[in-house]
Amino acid sequence: MKNLRPPRPGRLRRAREAAATGTAVAVAFLAAVGGLSAWTAAGYAGSPANIEVREARVLLPVMPGRNTNAYFHIVNTGGASDRLRSVSSSAASAPELTTHRMNAANGAYRERSGAVGIPAYGEVKMSPYGVAVTVRADTAWRSGERVTFTLDFQRSGTVTVDAVLRPVRLGSAP
Repeated sequence: MKNLRPPRPGRLRRAREAAATGTAVAVAFLAAVGGLSAWTAAGYAGSPANIEVREARVLLPVMPGRNTNAYFHIVNTGGASDRLRSVSSSAASAPELTTHRMNAANGAYRERSGAVGIPAYGEVKMSPYGVAVTVRADTAWRSGERVTFTLDFQRSGTVTVDAVLRPVRLGSAP
């Protein structure tokens, strides 16, 4: 018959310590993988957002001093998305991000919108049929002049751009 002695207390303690160490390593590994996965899913992995404003224009209102719209062609050549949070200007009163809407009677109106997403390797072309920046026009504005705007992005910071003042032409896209 074999001698069945209980394990020595030192061996049992070492086995418990090894198991605890292995568990701690596994938990740290899973936390690191989870954190990196969340970081990547949030768009922070790869190349950062790289915002360019390729075109900027403001329509002169038919009645001077009324509200009008500014339109920007925003391109993101980076590998992470970004968001346009707000627009400001020292030359245009109360710029705000808006979006085109239709009511039940087919009447068009604008309503304030939240931040505008700019996808990675994508673009946003503002237009009268979608997102725009609504501003109060200055009565002294003339066609061909420029108005400076500062666009504030969540990741890219601020981008300052000069928008050309253009008259409204019936039957043509702005």
